[in-house]
Amino acid sequence: NMGVLLDNMKDYEGALDYYQQAQSVGEKVLGKTHPDTLSTIMNMAITYDVGLKDFVKAEEMYRQALDGREKSPGKNHDHTKRCARNLAILYFQGAPSKEKLRELIKEHPHLLRDPQGGELFRSFIS
Repeated sequence: NMGVLLDNMKDYEGALDYYQQAQSVGEKVLGKTHPDTLSTIMNMAITYDVGLKDFVKAEEMYRQALDGREKSPGKNHDHTKRCARNLAILYFQGAPSKEKLRELIKEHPHLLRDPQGGELFRSFIS
């Protein structure tokens, strides 16, 4: 994927341009909730979060991807859980918010059992 390659080269603006074009085409051809379209949105969220440190835009994109994944394939699917974990990490590290993390954990209790962050999330919100 060209966007991921540009991300890896730290060309975040170039990656976003690519992702935005892919999102536009994906939405028109495949639909807004198609897994490929949602993967593109997730990649954009990661670029905003990790690359550009634009946590407001990252949250918006993570939330959009998570909302779509919850509808299909559903809350218990690995891709949906990964989306929720990325959003939880944003609430823990990038744009700390105990309240938002608590709400997300209510929706996705598996986050407290997550081997990559469960203990950290639990200690952060207590």
